[in-house]
Amino acid sequence: MKVTLFGATGKTGRYLIDEGLRRGVDMTVFARPSSPFENSNVRVVRGELTDQILLREALSGADAVLSALGPTSPQHPKDLPITRATQTIISAMKQQGVRRLITVSTGTASDPGDGFDWKIWLPAILVRLALPSSYQDIIGLANAVRASELDWTMVRVALLKTRPAADHLNVGLYGSTKHSMTVSREDVAMFMFNQIENGRFISMAPGISSR
Repeated sequence: MKVTLFGATGKTGRYLIDEGLRRGVDMTVFARPSSPFENSNVRVVRGELTDQILLREALSGADAVLSALGPTSPQHPKDLPITRATQTIISAMKQQGVRRLITVSTGTASDPGDGFDWKIWLPAILVRLALPSSYQDIIGLANAVRASELDWTMVRVALLKTRPAADHLNVGLYGSTKHSMTVSREDVAMFMFNQIENGRFISMAPGISSR
């Protein structure tokens, strides 16, 4: 199994790398030139997320793409960098014939099948009002993935915690599945890798949370 990881140099990315190595996956990490990331156990391709040539190199031979890209700063740029990066990755995937895309999203990007859940609705309103650029980028990423025509799954998370994996995960659309407000990064990594060969959530955006 060959997997290309984006956003792997962030906090959640470390868990994705650890989980992939535990499963014996052949991994390529795409990292920005300025990133201090080093890991001798994975292949590293360095470049900007707008560089189609390097993206195609990173995607060559991949069975799936896992992405933990997302807004990381209150001073998020207004030009939707994560949306543009996602669109470029999708374009490169199509050129390389890679169809499986599993990406992190949040409850801020609602699904047509969602019901009302105040634990998700309230934070989404706060993000929209307090962090409008981040909000627009979260929505833009989700729209790009939905329009991709790939075999996509968006794993929507709430507050990410650095703690061991839970014994039980709540999985499903908001409003119809009982969710908590938190999930561990380790749980996110395990769930994302589980989706590579699991077709249950293709073209779906399940929320995941833990007790």
